[in-house]
Amino acid sequence: MDKQQFSTLKDALNNQYLSASSSNHTANNAEVDDQVLDMNWLLAVFKRRILVMVIVAISIATLSGSLILLAAKKSITEYEGKFKVLAEPITADDRLARLFIQAQNNSLAVTDLSKIKSSVEESSSLDYQTLVRVLKSPEVLKPLLDKLQKKYPQIDYTVLNRQLTIERVTFLRDGKQGGTKLLDISYRDRNPSRIKYILEEIAKYYIEYMRQERLKVTQQGIEFIDKQIPPLQQKVDSLQKELQILRTKYSFNQPELRSRSLSDRLDTLTNSRLEVQAQLAENIRQYESYKERSLRGDNRWIVDISPKSYESLMGKVNEVESQLALSSTQFYENSLPIESLREKQQSLRDLMQREAEAILFQIKSKIEQLEARERVVANSQSLLQEKITQMPIAQRRYDEIQLELELAKDPLKLFIEKQKTLQLDAGQIDSSWEIIAKPELVKDDKGVPLAVTQKPTRRNLAIAIVISSLLGIAVGFLVEVLNTVFHTPEEIKSATKYPILAVIPLTKALENVSRRSIIFANKLTSLNATNNSESSSKTMVSNQIDFPFLEAFRYLYTNIHLLNTGRAITSLTISSTTKGDGKSTVAIYLAQTASAVGKRVLLVDANMRLPQLHKHFGLSNSRGLSNALTSDLSFNEAIQQLPNDDNLFILTAGSSPADPIKLLSSRKMHYLIDEFQALFDLVIYDTPPLIGLADGHLLASQTDGTVLVVKIEKNDRGMVSNALDELTLAGTRIFGVVANGVASSKDRKKRSGHS
Repeated sequence: MDKQQFSTLKDALNNQYLSASSSNHTANNAEVDDQVLDMNWLLAVFKRRILVMVIVAISIATLSGSLILLAAKKSITEYEGKFKVLAEPITADDRLARLFIQAQNNSLAVTDLSKIKSSVEESSSLDYQTLVRVLKSPEVLKPLLDKLQKKYPQIDYTVLNRQLTIERVTFLRDGKQGGTKLLDISYRDRNPSRIKYILEEIAKYYIEYMRQERLKVTQQGIEFIDKQIPPLQQKVDSLQKELQILRTKYSFNQPELRSRSLSDRLDTLTNSRLEVQAQLAENIRQYESYKERSLRGDNRWIVDISPKSYESLMGKVNEVESQLALSSTQFYENSLPIESLREKQQSLRDLMQREAEAILFQIKSKIEQLEARERVVANSQSLLQEKITQMPIAQRRYDEIQLELELAKDPLKLFIEKQKTLQLDAGQIDSSWEIIAKPELVKDDKGVPLAVTQKPTRRNLAIAIVISSLLGIAVGFLVEVLNTVFHTPEEIKSATKYPILAVIPLTKALENVSRRSIIFANKLTSLNATNNSESSSKTMVSNQIDFPFLEAFRYLYTNIHLLNTGRAITSLTISSTTKGDGKSTVAIYLAQTASAVGKRVLLVDANMRLPQLHKHFGLSNSRGLSNALTSDLSFNEAIQQLPNDDNLFILTAGSSPADPIKLLSSRKMHYLIDEFQALFDLVIYDTPPLIGLADGHLLASQTDGTVLVVKIEKNDRGMVSNALDELTLAGTRIFGVVANGVASSKDRKKRSGHS
């Protein structure tokens, strides 16, 4: 068969089979976008795991449906009764009382009256969330439970707490949830008569409990306030008394006027003291001068003090002295006239001396008076100056006392207000809770007790079916995720990023490889024949069932042949990640396909650890590659030719060596590789698996490239990725990937692999 005939046959078979099964996508197909690939992957997962999804969904739906039906049969019909209470007064009594007290203290603003209505509607003195929890607490319900158990012993706290419901009645205003002062108290039970009795007892108990609690709280508040008021009142009285003392001492009624008055008085005292000091200095000066003159006998200064009083006395003294001077010229010194005049003179002098002493005594007394006055003024001035100095300190203390007094008055006033409020509240205790709807059973329009428990069996079953379906789908996808093998050629291409050279379909013709190999060679020979004999036609017809399988290898050969347009590919390795991926089968049929188109092909079994090619062709393995490498055996003697194919030559693995790596990396192996490429158009090496063994890497690096065989539903994604990474690190050219074992639409459920 020439190249043109082979290409025409390839295109015809591709249009017939590959498009129908969607299995034989190749590296030349255009790339599709990610969204389409994702949808295709989802649909593929659904197709592969639909059985698991259905089984899991049915199992979960059956189990949950049984439980729902069982729970519906066991559910008990319950009835409900309820009553409604007013928890707080609807009037503004509390706030009016407080505002009244504030008004008496002149502390009520005009705008406060306009806020009374809004305050009543928008605020509450109760924490309803806490109140509900307290009313349902074990300690609060214990007395009620003891009474109920006398008639219904089977009721315990758990039952009572579960079946008793307390809720605040709410309403909507401007799109916001608002709360009222009403409480809905309901109780559920399957016995209507028991509901009515229990609700009546609950109503009585709660009314009395709230009355006692409010009375207890009020009394505790009053007692606490009574203890707080006396020390506060005592403190206020003490501060007021101290304030009164300061007012009295410093005249703080008008502090500014008082300060100015003290300054004026200080100025007056200063002036007075200066005057006294001037008078005192003048009198002291006169006293000293007069005293000195008096000691000298000169008392004429007396006239300066009181001229009118002492003018006659001085005249008499002057007259006697004149007479004495006149008589001394007429009489002797010791004469009687002279002595008489001298006695008179002495008498007048003694009189003047006594007068001078009296005047000096008066001046001295005046000096003492002035000194005493100066001391008094100085003392007054000092006291006034001290008072002026202490005035700011006293003023500050006065202000501090006023501030302390105000701070002490505020809590005292608050406690007094609260005391009056609590006293007013204590008088209204009996009307704290009011039942506005008596305990009654919930009934329908006909007056029959209405069952409040419903059995949403259908809805629950529908929900169970939906959830079961979702869980089934989730389990299916979980199985898909946990099963890390490739399912389609598209997945291989997406994961490896290498082209798909061919898609090998599953076929029953490989059940007995040894027997079918000769038949396959005869088919290829008949296709190359130019005659149209009857026997050839029969052969083609009889093997029509294997035609897609054979065509896949023609497609593989064509893709490899077209990889290099400049230089022909003369050697390649066929590898796989693990044993059983079908690499030997791919190598065999690829070699036979190349031989059928006229290529001189050498198929080398380089898997010296577990050789397979001699079994397939029914050849002897006594002499092979290992023998050619370890002995003087010529490779021409080791190579075997198939009897029915002049272009296909086989070099088996030979006897198993101790160290295959040593042989494959030897110089002789390099020499043989070069010789093989020189003598044959195409040399195909069947290597051991790549994972865990270095044999395939050594050979792949010495050939034109490698074809990796990936088995559908068998090869792990991680292992394939590791194998490709190892080949890349070794510098090996990777031609692409062969997807092996793809099931057709009819054989999708059969996942048997190639040998």
